[in-house]
Amino acid sequence: MRATRLIPILAVFLAVSGPVAADDAVKPEAPIYFLTPDSDDWLQSAEKGDFLPLMSRFVSEYQATFCGIASSVMALNTLGITPPTAPRWYPYDYWDQDNIFSTQVLKDVAPVSAVEGGGLTLAQLETLLDLSGAKAEKTFASDSDVAAFRKAAREALADPDAILIVNFGRAEFGQAGLDGGGHISPVAAYNAEADRFLILDVARYKYLPSWATAERLYAAMNTPDSSSGKTRGFVVVRKP
Repeated sequence: MRATRLIPILAVFLAVSGPVAADDAVKPEAPIYFLTPDSDDWLQSAEKGDFLPLMSRFVSEYQATFCGIASSVMALNTLGITPPTAPRWYPYDYWDQDNIFSTQVLKDVAPVSAVEGGGLTLAQLETLLDLSGAKAEKTFASDSDVAAFRKAAREALADPDAILIVNFGRAEFGQAGLDGGGHISPVAAYNAEADRFLILDVARYKYLPSWATAERLYAAMNTPDSSSGKTRGFVVVRKP
């Protein structure tokens, strides 16, 4: 009985831990997830000024298309941008995935129903953050390269008043087995020796935070977003 019960458990483990198809050799390398020896070593020697502030405000997206909303909430709370009243947290000041939909955001970015149906594009993410009181600057991957992205990302991570958010394709990121669409999440650290960035994935119900090389992350950003007709990319969010 015990051996029989192990079979479905092992099947689930294999499905989650990595694809097992014969053509795996051509698939992108999967990121290295948190709670592994490599991850521990990289974090110890990483540039990680944003790690603890972001971790203290780490949230899960309300639903699968709210990655841009959850990432924005994390950035706004980390930067200390004054929020509107959040009924569920009153009298405390806190950005959440409800009060971020101000009247201006609903009009100039998208209504909740549209975000529920298709998420946010990079340009919409930038506008949402600007309308929420931050100063955001988007960069399409097609207008950049690996070296320029690495430089901009490291500068943002070194600035206590800046947060880096990336928009990438799951498949090119090495996560096609579970979710091959686009995704948005903040970056919390960079290890120069490994040339890897730590992404705090807001789909916390599916993925641990993960480390990806600058090359792999850039390649995943330099993919077409069918909603905008442009490539994905990154946004640097600052205090105004």
